[in-house]
Amino acid sequence: SSKVFNFGIFAFWGLFVFYATKLAPNQAVVTDKTLLEAALNGGVNADGETINRVFYSLFIVMGLWPVMYASLLLPTGKSANKVPAWPFVSLSMFLGAGALLPYFALWSPCKQEEVYKSKSRVSAFLESKVSAGLNLALLGYLSYMAFTAGGPAWASFLGLFYKSKFTHVMSLDFLVLTLMAPFWILNDAELRKWKNG
Repeated sequence: SSKVFNFGIFAFWGLFVFYATKLAPNQAVVTDKTLLEAALNGGVNADGETINRVFYSLFIVMGLWPVMYASLLLPTGKSANKVPAWPFVSLSMFLGAGALLPYFALWSPCKQEEVYKSKSRVSAFLESKVSAGLNLALLGYLSYMAFTAGGPAWASFLGLFYKSKFTHVMSLDFLVLTLMAPFWILNDAELRKWKNG
């Protein structure tokens, strides 16, 4: 039932937060700070060196996920129990899956008529071909950048994954959001199919 599903998501969220805060590897605190500063500086550290391409690509993709989820949750992911999606989507820019999983746990299916009569200018833009095109183009470029980074870059990234809490949690965050996306894409597609008859 939907209640069991919602409880399962809520329990998973609790485990995810516990693991991220208490159990994730944390052997590179200084490296984490340096990586974050460099990522916010366009992928270049204080010495003018480019940081790991795989890490930087993933960091930027994690900035895209909130936009992509906003395009799915704000127009067609409205909850029947009136829980608003926008606070969770907004917080996901900083907390990723840690912010979206509680909404998924609280969400209940909404009727198609109620979804479409609630559309705003923001959701209309997020649904537009321009927004989708920009997101896909950037995602394609970042994927290319990561996949062509080379063996040494991937080996270095794996080293960060096992030592850096920032890299480790961000990678798991990406995995969770990626695995959750098909459900919301199908939900969105189903509602649009009904709308278009």
